[in-house]
Order: sequence, then C-alpha cells, then structure tokens
Amino acid sequence: MEQVNYRTSTKSEVFRYAFGGLGSNIPFQIILTYLMFFYTDIIGIAPAVVGTLFFVTRFIDAVSDPIMGVIADRTSSRFGQYRPWLIFGAPLLGISTLALFWVPDLSAEMKIVYIYVTYISYSLISTAVNIPYHSLTPVLSEDPDQRTWLATAKQFMAIPALMCAQVLILPMVSFFGDGEQGWFISIAIFSVIIVASFWLCASSANRHDNAFPKKTVKRKKQTPLKGQLLLIAKNKPLLMLMIAMCTNLIASSAQSAVALYYWTYNAERPELFPILSFVGLGLSIPVFFLLPKFSKKFGKKSTFLYGSIVSILPFVVLLLAPYEMVWLNFSAAVAMNVLMPFTGAIPWAMLPDCVDYGEWKTGIRGAGVVSSSLTFINKLGSAVGGMIGGALLGVAGYVAGQSQSPETLRMIVYLYALLPILGHIFTIIALKFYKLDNKLHAQMLKEIKSRKESQPTVSE
Repeated sequence: MEQVNYRTSTKSEVFRYAFGGLGSNIPFQIILTYLMFFYTDIIGIAPAVVGTLFFVTRFIDAVSDPIMGVIADRTSSRFGQYRPWLIFGAPLLGISTLALFWVPDLSAEMKIVYIYVTYISYSLISTAVNIPYHSLTPVLSEDPDQRTWLATAKQFMAIPALMCAQVLILPMVSFFGDGEQGWFISIAIFSVIIVASFWLCASSANRHDNAFPKKTVKRKKQTPLKGQLLLIAKNKPLLMLMIAMCTNLIASSAQSAVALYYWTYNAERPELFPILSFVGLGLSIPVFFLLPKFSKKFGKKSTFLYGSIVSILPFVVLLLAPYEMVWLNFSAAVAMNVLMPFTGAIPWAMLPDCVDYGEWKTGIRGAGVVSSSLTFINKLGSAVGGMIGGALLGVAGYVAGQSQSPETLRMIVYLYALLPILGHIFTIIALKFYKLDNKLHAQMLKEIKSRKESQPTVSE
C-alpha cells in the first residue's frame, strides 16, 4: 500500500494535550460518582427528583451540543479556532462544578430550583469547553496510530481523575469537616486543578490550531446549520459509534451512580470502596499503555468489540455472588476497573476517523459538529443512567441513611451488575455494523488531500 505522509504532533504536544483529559474527567467522574449521593444523602432531595433533573438537562443538550459544534467550527480569533473555548471557558467550568456541591440554606422547593439552575448551567459550560477540546484531536494529527495515542493519553488521565473522585474525595471531605463544608472545600481544590489542566492543554495546540494561516484554501460560502448537521446524519460509522457508546455509558453510569450504595448497604463495607478503586485503577495503568498496540495490531473496532465481551465477566460475578463473599466481589470490582480502558478510551480514538469520514462524504470538515455528537452521547448516557438509577431506587423503596429492604438491595445489585451486562451486549451488536477500518481511512485521507490540492489558494 502507498505510504501516506501524515501531519503529526510532538511528544510534548501529546503530553500537554492529555491534561485536558484530567480537566474534563475530574468534574465528570465526581458528578457521576457522588452528585446523586450528595443530593439524596447530604441535601435530602428525593432520588426520583434527581433522576428527573439529569434527564431533563439532556433535552437541552440535544439542542446545545450540535449548535456548540457549529459555533466552534466557525470560531476565528487570534487565539485560534478551538483553543479560546478552553482558555476562557475553563474558569467558568471550575466555578460551575463548585456550585453543584454548594447548596444554600433554602426551602425544599427552592433547593430543587437551585439544583436545576446550577446543573443546567454546568452542562452548558461543559459543552462549551469539551466539544472544542475533543475537536482538537484531528487537528493535532492525521496519523491514525498517533490519534490512538492522543485519545489513549487523554483517557489515561481519567485514572488520576478517578483517583481524585473515588479515592481522595471522601477522606478530604472528612478532613475538612464533613457535610456541606467538607464537600465545598474539597471541590474548590479540584476546581483549581480543572482550570490549570485545560490551560496546559490549550498550550499544546499553539502550532496547529491557527485561525489565520499564511496561505489557505479559497473559502467557499459557509455551509448552513442544516448542512453541517448532515455530517452526523450521513455518517454511518459515527452513528454506530454513537449507539455503541451510548448503551455502554447508560449501563456504566447507572453502575457508577450506585457503586457507593452497593458497598454501603449490600456489602456493608463502605471503607472498601476507595481501596478497590485505588487498586483497580492502579492495575489499569499498564492496560492504557498496551491499548495502542492492541489497536494497531487488531484495529480499533476489534479492540472495542472484544474488550466489551471480556468486560462482561466481572459483572456476571457481581450479579451472582452472594453479598457475603466480599473478597470475591471486591476482586470482580477491581477487574471491572482494570478492563475499563477497552470500552472507555477506544471510542474517542475512533472519533477523529469519523471526522475524516464526514469530510470524505460531504466535503465539510466540521470537527466540532462531529465531536459534539459524542460529547452529547457522553452526557446523555451518563444522565439516562443516573435517571434510571434514581428512578428505580425510588421505586424499590430506598430511604437514605437507613437499613434497606431486600427489594431495595436487589435493585441496587441489578443496577450495579445486570444493567452493565445488558449495556455491553447492545454495544457489541452496534459495533457489528461499524465498517470503518485502517485501509478505508488511508484511502479517505488520500482523496481528501487530492481535493484540497486541486482547489485554488489565496495569500493574505
């Protein structure tokens, strides 16, 4: 096959870009793991109300995410096209994350109003930062192998983010005074880290994200919104990737939302939760470094597909083993974390290839629009999972801070183990229809490059 000359990034740029994964995953993981618990057990809001909040916000995201993708694609400033959203949006993201875990002393009704306002605000600001962040991946490199490293590097930063969320938060909350005060100070510290991470990430694209190049392809008339949204509708690999990722996230988000409940009420060993997270995430580090090698040898689709199949096994153990077999369940939960990179990192490595597919099919680049599809799916899956968790816990009779009924304990284990099994099965089915491989990708890039070279250029 003819050698393709790809535009690539330096190791330093890849390293700095990865820190956006820390800034992105810290609020995501903290919210996914603790926000429902914080609202129900600290603030005293009913689980069904919290679940409804998560679901309602996704309707707003259904509109805001693709619009943000279009805005990001059309941005032109002295800071670049996508970078200014990271530079100026990161402080707002830190503040909005902090606001989620500080609820003023209000009436019960006004507390609900407050959490709606702050959660929706957080979601919109997160959209404005994360869509441009993910849009930078295809800007930084054309090489499919390096794109896997870029995606793996940024998803690898989910490990320290998860360490912060699942290992450090509870001890920090206790250290700073428990209750709302402990949560406020702890989240304030992490909010500073969020801002610093995105600023470091923005510096990685100084050379690539340039809105005012010396020479540029002669601009066509701007494509209307409807035409840009067709980048999603006409992109079959992207649609299959969206389905695969969504079903996976719905299940994993419900599982994450009830994990602390499981170890508190079912296993009656809440002190093991941060330990299993620490051990599991530590053991997953080598898997992240092996992921690009698996992807290069077997392909991204196969790595995602077989990773999903293997990931079912720990959940089968958690579903069938009695609660009293604590160390067997502990080992299964550790294995669940170890296998996480196979289903968490690879979809983001597949996204830039879908950006190229959209340009190949339509002639429109639209990295922001295409990236918005997965950021929306990311939030949709996590919110639907949270809504399912909250609603079903309420139906099963969950009462915060008390011994739970057998029906409630059974519902917790279904959410913790059975739902992830179903999610992985639907992911496997969707991936069977994903047809974009390395051979087709190389052909697409060659044709895209040929088109660009045939167009006239103008100098500034």
